[in-house]
Amino acid sequence: MDGIAVSLAMLLMKGIPEGFIIAWGMLILTNTKVEKKKYLLLSLLYIVITYLVRFLPITLGINTVLSLFVMIFSYQIVYHAGLNKMVRAMIASIVILVFTAVSEILNVVLLTMLYGSEQANILVTSSSELSQAIYTMPSTIFLALFAVAGYFITKAIQKRKSTHGKPGKEISE
Repeated sequence: MDGIAVSLAMLLMKGIPEGFIIAWGMLILTNTKVEKKKYLLLSLLYIVITYLVRFLPITLGINTVLSLFVMIFSYQIVYHAGLNKMVRAMIASIVILVFTAVSEILNVVLLTMLYGSEQANILVTSSSELSQAIYTMPSTIFLALFAVAGYFITKAIQKRKSTHGKPGKEISE
């Protein structure tokens, strides 16, 4: 494969689960209700377009920025968001990008701790597509943990806003 294109194994084992997590994270961080059909459409749009972007003759890193725009535009297409939601979508995309980068770093750190630096590098850059997909899967798990943490944090913030946002409630209790 040329450039930064991914194998079918990598798409199935890492790309698709990661795409669903990223779409879910987008909904969490934009405080958008999860509707099954729209969530599936958002996820599939993101997965397919991001996969196709990787076949473009671009360098690593540019695909990440393009994927960020893909998520923002996919969100707009699926949810027809107003300006407030679009600003949230832009911020959410950047936060998800940071979470993804941190997840990848944690994956490398984990492999380095388990196998040593040289072996970890060999595992992540392996010519075996299946092997590479398996050894990079912990980053997807880390990303899912970040999404779950984001879910609980946003729920706690919403709960705090709702209890602090009602005047006179503390006095009556």
